[in-house]
Amino acid sequence: MKKLFVIVALAFSSMTMAQSFGLKTINLVGGKQFSTFAFKNSNDEKDKTLKYQMYNAFGANAVFKNERHMIRPELMFRQAGARTTFNEVQINWKMNYLNLNVGYLYSILDGRVFSIQPGVAISAGYMLNGEQEIGQTRLDIVEEESMTRFEVGAIGMVNASAQITPTFSIGLEYRFGIGLNHIENDINDQITRNLYHGAMLNLGFSLQTLNKARI
Repeated sequence: MKKLFVIVALAFSSMTMAQSFGLKTINLVGGKQFSTFAFKNSNDEKDKTLKYQMYNAFGANAVFKNERHMIRPELMFRQAGARTTFNEVQINWKMNYLNLNVGYLYSILDGRVFSIQPGVAISAGYMLNGEQEIGQTRLDIVEEESMTRFEVGAIGMVNASAQITPTFSIGLEYRFGIGLNHIENDINDQITRNLYHGAMLNLGFSLQTLNKARI
């Protein structure tokens, strides 16, 4: 119930803040994310055997702008997971999430052609499905109930974009994401969180210019 409240609160806060901002752009977003787990055992020791896996992410967001300030709600499908080796046996995790992200960005460069915006976001996600491979054995994460379905995370990002035409822009964004909640269903005194680096390409469509063209 608490996790459902977080998702509802994110959606409500983004709509409330957006009322004082004008809808400027709709972006289609897609790219790669290099994902692993941030793990600490009961002795507060990190698992250094965990490695990154490359996965996909894509979605759409809306940019509400007020001068240099931007509010950006986003709906994204993304994959997460990690890999490791235990007793010479390869172990892989792969989970598919549907995430609602609400971000704040500030334009440190806001030119007619080029713009740069660093920012932060809070994220709430729901695991649609997932799989764990242990050697040749595949386990359904949802059926096994080995992990929680909900995740909450924080994202840091830097976006650089170029205005190609009055109605179309293209951009590249770096993201660093870290989970804020423990995602394993266990009773041990340990912590497992999602962690990833992402490189995203975004295609932007200016609604203000499109509306003027229609008039």
